[in-house]
Amino acid sequence: MLLILVMVAQISSVRGFLFPTSNSGCGCNPCPPQPVCAPLPTCPPVQSCPAPVPVCCDTCECKKTERKKRDMENRTEGVFVVDYEKDLNESVVFQAEETRQKRDVLDEVVKVDVNCNNEDLRAIIIENVDRVTSVSKRRIQEECERTLEGRYNVICARGDFSYITNTEEFCQQTIGDITCFVFKQLSNIIRARLV
Repeated sequence: MLLILVMVAQISSVRGFLFPTSNSGCGCNPCPPQPVCAPLPTCPPVQSCPAPVPVCCDTCECKKTERKKRDMENRTEGVFVVDYEKDLNESVVFQAEETRQKRDVLDEVVKVDVNCNNEDLRAIIIENVDRVTSVSKRRIQEECERTLEGRYNVICARGDFSYITNTEEFCQQTIGDITCFVFKQLSNIIRARLV
């Protein structure tokens, strides 16, 4: 029996040597935990750049402001109208200088639209515009060439676009977010004059 007690005592010490644990039965406190790393320093806030200033075009939302009506009665500047008559020789004979009168601005209102100089083209665009730009441009071109008898080019897109043309008849119309521009091709005679 003594032998068994000696073996049990040796087994527990051998087991503590071969398989160490924090509680080896010796009554010692377990090892303290590993130290925790210090927290990382916080980065300074990122500086933000100011937003870029948008470059506006004529049809952008930033340009759409309420128009103010000018007082036409208080205008001091005006355009003078010269009356003339044609004599028998088809030459122009001007009346005497003293008969010139300052034209009343309210008598004649001249409306100049920089986007369209042909109301027939505007009507064709309005009638044939479609949500699909490729369908719109084909319809508009066919209708222009059929009714106005000429060669017309058509550009349609969503939103704004930039272009340069040499033409005598043109019209740009925006309906919803579709903008279409139609212009008549110059004749060979006019093209030759431009060269």
